[in-house]
Amino acid sequence: MVIHLDTTFLVDAIRESRREVDGPARRWLAAHAVEPLAVSVFVMAELLVGAELHADAGSERRRIRDTCGDLPVVSPDERLPDTYARIHGGLARRGESLATLDLLIAATALTRDAALLTANEAHFSRVPGLRVLGYR
Repeated sequence: MVIHLDTTFLVDAIRESRREVDGPARRWLAAHAVEPLAVSVFVMAELLVGAELHADAGSERRRIRDTCGDLPVVSPDERLPDTYARIHGGLARRGESLATLDLLIAATALTRDAALLTANEAHFSRVPGLRVLGYR
């Protein structure tokens, strides 16, 4: 099973790396070194927006690239629009919502039959069929 890494996980991993601390994200990576991991293009976009807002944008972009290393960056395919619409519609009917990028991240994981590793388990667990993993 491939595991997609959410923005929250990667932000924690970057912060722990910067401080040279073995926190929950780095411990999870060490314990699951053999798991196939990937990152959605939408997660990468969120991370890079954060870098652009950082005081030293160039250094932060390098830190992101170093942390993400050789992780495959998964782009959506033709199944994304239908999956996105189904998730969005289902949540809306229940009077719930997720931010657009979170819906895109969840839909990408679903279309690739991947689990999503996140600090926001309760947030993403509202998405039907999405396997949500926590690390804290």
